[in-house]
Amino acid sequence: MIHPGVTTLLHESPTPPGAGLRGGAGADGRTGRGRRPLSICVFCASASGLPAVHHRAASALGRELGRRGHRLVYGGGNVGLMGEVARAVHEVGGRVHGVIPRTLVDRELAYDPADELVVTETLRERKAEMDARADAFVALPGGFGTLEELLEVLTLRQLRLHDRPVVLINVAGYWDPFLAMVRSMVEQGFAPLGEGRLFAVAATAAEAVDLVEQGAGGVPAGEPPAEALAEDWTAELPTSP
Repeated sequence: MIHPGVTTLLHESPTPPGAGLRGGAGADGRTGRGRRPLSICVFCASASGLPAVHHRAASALGRELGRRGHRLVYGGGNVGLMGEVARAVHEVGGRVHGVIPRTLVDRELAYDPADELVVTETLRERKAEMDARADAFVALPGGFGTLEELLEVLTLRQLRLHDRPVVLINVAGYWDPFLAMVRSMVEQGFAPLGEGRLFAVAATAAEAVDLVEQGAGGVPAGEPPAEALAEDWTAELPTSP
C-alpha cells in the first residue's frame, strides 16, 4: 500500500477483535485499568554497546506499555534501545507500530516483526508520521536524534500547538544535565515553561506510563500568544496572486 508522496506501508497485521482505534484492549475497547488504549511514541537510542541499565529500562517500558494495552509508536529500528523496547512490547502481547526511513531498511536495521511498519523517504517524514499516530510522547536516554525529536515536540507544546503529554524517564541520572539547562533557560527568561508544565520526569517505566495516563503537565489553555504565532513554522503561507 502506498501513501502518496510520503510513505510505503510494508506490512500491517489485522487489528485484534475488540481493539480500540489505537492499540490493543479488551472487548470493550479499554485497557486492564479501565482506560482507553493509547498510542505512545517513544524516543530512544539506536546505539549499541550501551550500559545494561539503559537496556533494562527500555525493556521495562516496553513491558509496561504492552501489559497496559497501549500501542508502541517508535522509529522502527531493531537495534539499541529501540529494538529492546519493541521486543519487550511483543513479549507481553502488545502491538508495535514502526516508522523508519528507507535508507535504514536498506541497511537491514528495521524491526521486521512490527505489527505495522511504515517506510518514509526522509527523517522529517518519519517524525511527521510518528507524530500523527501519537497520543503521548516518552523519552528514554538517547543521542542527537532523540534530543532533536524531543525538542521538537516540546517546542510545539510550548507554542500550544498540541497538548499531548511528554514524559522523560531519567535513567541513572541521564537527563540531569538537560533538566539543569531547562531550569537555567526558564530562570533567565529564554523559556516560559519547564519541568512540571511543559513536560514531566519519571524515575521508572511504571511512573512514566502513569503520568501519560494522567495527562501529565497541563499547558495553559487558550490561543497561542502572538510571539508563538510568529515562530509557528506550520502556519499557512500566503497564497500567490
